[in-house]
Amino acid sequence: MYLSIDQSTSSTSLFLFDDEFSLIKKFSKNHKQIYPKAGWVEHDANEIYENVLKLAKEIMNFYYMDIKFLSITNQRETFVIFDKYTGLPLHNAIVWQCRRGQEICQKISKLENSESIIKNKTGLKLDTYFPASKLKWLTEENKEIELKLKNGDALFGTIETYLIYRLSNLKSYVTDYTNASRTLIFNNDKLKWDNDLLDLFELNIKILPEVKENSSFFGKTDFNNIFNKEVDIFGVIGDSQGSLFANQCFNKGDTKITLGTGASILTNIGENFITNNDSVTSLSYVHKGKVSYSYECLINYAGALISWLKDNLQIISDPEETDNISYKIDTNGGVYIIPAFVGLSSPYWIPESKGMIYGLTPSSNKNHLIRASLESIAYLIKDYLDFLKNNHHINCNNISVDGGMVKNNFLLQLISDLLKNKIFIPNVIDMSAYGSLLMGLLGTGMFKDLDELKDIKIQSYEYNPTENENTLKEYNEWKKVLKKYYLDHKI
Repeated sequence: MYLSIDQSTSSTSLFLFDDEFSLIKKFSKNHKQIYPKAGWVEHDANEIYENVLKLAKEIMNFYYMDIKFLSITNQRETFVIFDKYTGLPLHNAIVWQCRRGQEICQKISKLENSESIIKNKTGLKLDTYFPASKLKWLTEENKEIELKLKNGDALFGTIETYLIYRLSNLKSYVTDYTNASRTLIFNNDKLKWDNDLLDLFELNIKILPEVKENSSFFGKTDFNNIFNKEVDIFGVIGDSQGSLFANQCFNKGDTKITLGTGASILTNIGENFITNNDSVTSLSYVHKGKVSYSYECLINYAGALISWLKDNLQIISDPEETDNISYKIDTNGGVYIIPAFVGLSSPYWIPESKGMIYGLTPSSNKNHLIRASLESIAYLIKDYLDFLKNNHHINCNNISVDGGMVKNNFLLQLISDLLKNKIFIPNVIDMSAYGSLLMGLLGTGMFKDLDELKDIKIQSYEYNPTENENTLKEYNEWKKVLKKYYLDHKI
């Protein structure tokens, strides 16, 4: 048996796999989304840890088994400051969606060469999406935390670091390359924490976690005595990279799209660290000294947009309704949505923008709004992949799509139609957890290299593009709205 933790933006899940690497059962618990102010998002890190323990207890009550190892995947840029001696969080976790570091980013952008330094060292953008600016904000607002980070009494970590520290009974203060790479204080070319970046954000941190290859050994845990023996932790990777790895996007141009809270797109660009001002370069994984990089796009609102329809507008009671409703009507009725709730990212880079509903008339109804929401997700994906093709001459022909929204047939067919490309949908929804499992299998030596992993590639089904005049027409109308109200006014 194998066990994998997927700690995501909305929930924590534990996956139990059998000896043939097939899923036996998934155990999940949601955690609270905390919004102290407009644009701020937090999680209770202690609640997340307690949820891990509760799920581990469910597994022990449900199954008696011998677990070979534990692997971990996680929401990436969310970070925690926690006490070195107790492991307890000293502040709520600050989530990747949170925009509270925007003013700090604006100040840093005015410093000479600051953005080029960040780009050349990290491949990323100066943006509050990444932890550094929000960590700086926290140290300015909380002088006790600032002092404890400076003297080593407090520790900084993304979610996997925090969980491993507590699960290992405070013995393993570690991270992996993919999660470290998302902080803006890690050099993704030289693969080490970077003093120049720390100085740029004026961060004085005495201890930073040891950075390990994704397939490495990360420690041991008995889940706070819930298990009757300790389990090794092998295979740790950020969720988006975990999905890329699980989909076996090992060749240049291979692309995966994860339709989760956001839509995360990663496209393999090979072993060279290539940076461009108009793109985000991400570290995909490191195994046996071999580094793989990708171009990345994160569309902030995908599943979150559907949650907004359900929780805020209350025009649906279940996300699955959106599929049937969108098929029931022939068009969006001239209604278009720009889901820039927390800004627009690649390829537009307008972080200060807000969302818009355009084209409402007396005949508009909730069904038009629902269909327009799904369409906007597909349009954003098309724009980004067109950008890769036109600006970087990358043809994304091998495209895999996974995540919670793959049950939505309307959305998947629309994506295939817009891209004029076949897309592959793996039979496993939770590919990030499967990716961490594969990394663990490499780390324990059960598989010696990437070629051997091809023998256990997840089976998938296909969507093939169809011709529909209305599809392109509505996309072009949406593009006019985007251009007029966003791109033409870009600062």
